[in-house]
Amino acid sequence: MHKLDERDIQILVILQEEGRITKTALAEKLNLSLTPSWDRLQRLEEAGIIESYGARLSSSFLDNFHLVITEVELESHKQGQFARFEEAILGFDEVLSCWSVGGGLDYILKVLVKDVNDYQEFIKRVLKADIGMRRYFSYAVLNKIKDTDVIPEGLIKKSDLVKRNLT
Repeated sequence: MHKLDERDIQILVILQEEGRITKTALAEKLNLSLTPSWDRLQRLEEAGIIESYGARLSSSFLDNFHLVITEVELESHKQGQFARFEEAILGFDEVLSCWSVGGGLDYILKVLVKDVNDYQEFIKRVLKADIGMRRYFSYAVLNKIKDTDVIPEGLIKKSDLVKRNLT
């Protein structure tokens, strides 16, 4: 059994910033030989802590797109309504993220569109799909102040994963 330790945390921090780092370079940064470094990385992957690897597109590429945050309230909270909405919303490419939330509404969507007309067409398609939306509120993002998926080292250290045994 192995618990998440300081070197595992280092791996997570490094990979979030340098996803294309070579195994050799990672081992050097960890001050480990290649095999123990690779074993740790595989353990983190097998435990599901590292979900995937990918590329982050430049914000300049996205300059000609518009981000819209959309709050959604469903018509009903009967059994099956949430699953129906969630299953349907997965089919809309414009929806980058969908969060189920508590409070006065049911979902928050992060929607990427070319322009206002594109957003209106998206909304028309969602409404036409009849997936139980009572109402929605749209907020055009004017400027990104902070937008990251990187989990800071301090928060990683607070995770229950630090106490849990990995495979």
